[in-house]
Amino acid sequence: MKITKYFFAVWLVLIIVPISLGFAAPESVKKAAGEKPKAVAKVIKKQAKVDKKKLKGFVVGKNLKIGMTLDKAITLLGVPKKINVKRGTEPSLDSISIKYATHGVVIHTLNRKQKVEAIELLPTFKGQFANGIKMGDKVPKLIKKYGVPQSMSASLARYPDKGLYFSLKGNVLVSTWIFMKNSKILSHQLFKSH
Repeated sequence: MKITKYFFAVWLVLIIVPISLGFAAPESVKKAAGEKPKAVAKVIKKQAKVDKKKLKGFVVGKNLKIGMTLDKAITLLGVPKKINVKRGTEPSLDSISIKYATHGVVIHTLNRKQKVEAIELLPTFKGQFANGIKMGDKVPKLIKKYGVPQSMSASLARYPDKGLYFSLKGNVLVSTWIFMKNSKILSHQLFKSH
């Protein structure tokens, strides 16, 4: 009985299927067979482009930068984890912080402005700067890439002319603030007076 079942299955596959294909329109079968590899190749090519972009990640100064529109920033970073409003000394100085915890990024903008005024990179930021600096790099690499800071303490390297403020812990870069030139965001004013 078992042999009969197997014989029947083999008979279906070897005899019936080829015969049924013979009754199908031969041109459509050939066309479908020829197009499939092209379609698969297109999908693979598109996926490779997407994978390259994913591998590239966030590069501060390239695809993630101050002055970019909020639309572009939100499109790049996706749905935020948290949005906060911080009161300034007057309504025009109120700021909005949009936090992307999974990316280790917080973008800041002033009330009624459509551009990123500041970027805060948290210790969990996995991207890098356009010049190759990453969280976890040591101070000598920072100095090699940006020069000697205007002022430096055990916890902060300040480059106010560039709008860069690097937080340090044990001679290691742990977080960064990047501001637009002459930013009115309260955090920038505090860093400048520090």
